[in-house]
Amino acid sequence: MSNIDMIMFKKMAPKRFNQFSFVPSCGASGCILMGWNASIFTRQVLSSSHFQIILCFTSMHNANQWNLTKVYGPCQGQEKQNFSDWLYNLQIADGQDWMIVGDFNMYRSKENRNREGGNMTDVFTFNEIISSVGLQEIPLKGKNYTWSNMQEDPLLEQIDWCFTSTHWISAFPNTLMLPLSRPTSDHTPCRI
Repeated sequence: MSNIDMIMFKKMAPKRFNQFSFVPSCGASGCILMGWNASIFTRQVLSSSHFQIILCFTSMHNANQWNLTKVYGPCQGQEKQNFSDWLYNLQIADGQDWMIVGDFNMYRSKENRNREGGNMTDVFTFNEIISSVGLQEIPLKGKNYTWSNMQEDPLLEQIDWCFTSTHWISAFPNTLMLPLSRPTSDHTPCRI
């Protein structure tokens, strides 16, 4: 998707969401779209590229701030390496509330696939990045996989993830990642 306007956004988003930020798709990759209610949060774009957007939200209620990063990880080649390098170098300050969500196109263990195989080097790399940055996983509840290749005998993987800063876990210990129904997409939408 190369462009989106408010009319298109309103067709996809919950009614209470009245603002959005958008990063267009690059080739066959997915776009990045984040929406929010502007009467609850203001936002500032901190960073944006073809595989990520980082927004700083400020509560209109109490002026608390938190960062939300949405990613679409390239699945191969130099772009995958660029994404991994960017993620590895992400700096999260102590005491900062930060959430990172999206399609990382990577999994953490062989249990994140319904079949043997896969790239164990990618597994080790992904886990090293998570550890190095100090991310805390918000586990998916009620489902094992978030992606299907949509074949008759499907390959299923969990490649969509939610991670937070350590401070986020302390401030919001009841944060959950719940699967929603998957009407047409190859990805299962999730609610945080």
